[in-house]
Amino acid sequence: MPSPIDEVLAFFAEWVTVDRMRGAMRDRFTPETVWENVGIATTVGIEQGIAFSDGFLAQFGITRGEVVIDHIAASGQSVLTERSDIFYDAAGTQLMSIKLMGILEMDGPRILRWRDYCDTKGAGF
Repeated sequence: MPSPIDEVLAFFAEWVTVDRMRGAMRDRFTPETVWENVGIATTVGIEQGIAFSDGFLAQFGITRGEVVIDHIAASGQSVLTERSDIFYDAAGTQLMSIKLMGILEMDGPRILRWRDYCDTKGAGF
């Protein structure tokens, strides 16, 4: 059985295209999943999460992403990440790199709650 860390790494590995990002959210979010981008927005459920993500991606012309994990640790079903979310346009040009700290509360492959903290000024938005 994959560990909570394995499940989080698999989720972030799926971010290679916008469609795969949506698919990863559909596969791993539940109707009750709370995704909080502290100070920016909070969503509940699959459709709200995808709508928020789609709006962000469209605003900047993002077509794919990459997640670089600097540090990861787990306590029980909670997984802490320090990472960079890097986003690209269709030509492969890097549009932004966002440094984040986050916690994902897992139930097997499902994300029950996800909170991210980032410096929005440093991210360029």
